[in-house]
Amino acid sequence: MKKIGIFIASANCDQYLYEIIRKLSKSDHAELFFLLCKGSNKPRNLFDKIKSAIKTNPALSFFKAIAYIEYKILSIFSADVKKMKATYSIEEFIKNRIIGLNSIYSDADIDKIKSLNLDIILKGNALSILKEKIINCAKDGVISFNYGRPAAFWEVCRQKSSTGFAIQILNKEINRGKVISIGNIQTQRSYTENLLFLYKESAPYMAKIILEYAVNNKFPEKEKNTRLKGFILKTPSIIQSILYLFRTGTLFFLLAIERIILRKHKRWSVAYIKSDWHNANLKKGVKIKNPKNHFFADPFVITKNNRTICYLEDYSYKRKKGCITAVELIDQKNYKILGPVIEEPFHMSFPFLFEYKKELYMVPETIKANSIRLYKCVEFPLKWEYQKDIMSDVSVADTIIFEHNQKWRLLCNMNIAGLSDHSSALYAFYNKSPLADNWIACETNPLIYDSNIARNGGILNVRGGKLPIRVRQKQDFNAYGKSLTLAQITEISRSSFKEEEIGQIEPNFFDKIIGCHHIHSNGDYTVYDYLKIDSLK
Repeated sequence: MKKIGIFIASANCDQYLYEIIRKLSKSDHAELFFLLCKGSNKPRNLFDKIKSAIKTNPALSFFKAIAYIEYKILSIFSADVKKMKATYSIEEFIKNRIIGLNSIYSDADIDKIKSLNLDIILKGNALSILKEKIINCAKDGVISFNYGRPAAFWEVCRQKSSTGFAIQILNKEINRGKVISIGNIQTQRSYTENLLFLYKESAPYMAKIILEYAVNNKFPEKEKNTRLKGFILKTPSIIQSILYLFRTGTLFFLLAIERIILRKHKRWSVAYIKSDWHNANLKKGVKIKNPKNHFFADPFVITKNNRTICYLEDYSYKRKKGCITAVELIDQKNYKILGPVIEEPFHMSFPFLFEYKKELYMVPETIKANSIRLYKCVEFPLKWEYQKDIMSDVSVADTIIFEHNQKWRLLCNMNIAGLSDHSSALYAFYNKSPLADNWIACETNPLIYDSNIARNGGILNVRGGKLPIRVRQKQDFNAYGKSLTLAQITEISRSSFKEEEIGQIEPNFFDKIIGCHHIHSNGDYTVYDYLKIDSLK
């Protein structure tokens, strides 16, 4: 059992640290000790705090005021934002294993910590800066997040496509720790929302890494011991804060104009071309017209019994959910919408198809059902029957399944943080049969933690027995499904995954499109989608 120390400022903490502690406390491999760092300053009233802050750092005070106003406004519309400032008691987890520290730099306190024989210390919510003698108090050092400063702000301010975080083992220099995990999430449209997503996304991975360390007695070796790049460590000036406020306010204002006055939405559509993907000229594709108040997306195509059928997501704006619809591709100019083939009470999309023992199966995205559901085609092309859940109690998007070396591989985008974001992490599982329901997780999960390349956008098969090409969505600032990259999978096993980018698809093949996030081909036809600002007619 590993002895894990946690620096805390009090027995109350935010929901993110609370969730880490809760998960660690459930493990039989971890014993927790709480290092309570008591402040040395006397409490002051709110007026004194504000006056002191303005006098000491006016730029920081101005930034905090803007952030607070933004939080108050957004909390009116979002329950998740409102809960950001909530505190949770960890008294139930302490169980008398608490060590009070008057000053974490005193020799007496150092001796207290060393006497516990801790294996690792988590830098919880204690405000003190940790120095070398504290870091050396545990056998394997201090584990900590690195978000940059202010966390989640500069990426929004500069409208970066992704916001990063690192989990590191600290050494003498706070920004030269041993990096053991790096993640990149899609940057949200405001500082408050980005901070919420960053904290909620990263916290479960801290718990996961510590628990794996407690069981396996080692940390992942994903990054070299090098300086982190890309993190900005400075307070925005008053001018920068004002510019951020103006830019974000303009973004929300234009969105309101677009939705409320112009009544236009970001609307996906599907097109096809009679060609293999290698030679497909996407500009010459046939556009499948969206039904009124619907959009089509996520197309997959198959030819069976001399009929070519494109299965796709059919989203209804009125019902606010999607089903799976079939479209027959007759030739290069003609198609026929056959209508819905699978409808459930919950949203469905990404109807991935595979064949096994001469039978046709589908694993559509069913996030709202918290499972990966398997359907079988019992009468091609319209009649499908639900078979079972091949994975349950999971929040998974965009599953693809293929065979390699007599094993079936499952790649999916999983979220373990309870958020709607499924664009950041790629997970892999394997089994002897695609119909099994006891899929085994790969040792290196998540394979990828980067919103620029993690999310599946289809799959393309290649000749010569090679592994398939994974189509990868690229997200951008305030833009889901901005473009695509194609990556040849070169290695996939229980303990490794490698892929090499071989191409890109930009949203420039039709006029006035602003995104594309899916492509698939069966060798004879290639189907793909694209995004426009459009009315719902």
